[in-house]
Amino acid sequence: MTVLQEIKNKAFTLSPLEKGQLLHDLILNLDGGIRYSGDFEKEIRKRIKKIKSGKAVGISAVDVFSKIEARCR
Repeated sequence: MTVLQEIKNKAFTLSPLEKGQLLHDLILNLDGGIRYSGDFEKEIRKRIKKIKSGKAVGISAVDVFSKIEARCR
């Protein structure tokens, strides 16, 4: 078994919260470990709060992709 396969097998046993943290850390590592400012983190928390409270107005993926395709034509 390869090291990668061993890591995958262990990752699959993690809780959803642990998987999320692992994904977060791996993604940050992809871009050289760049850390975002506190303002960026505050904005993310603010947006999550709006979504959870129902105050945010969402747009369906179909609408988003339709708009993108229209711009590319």
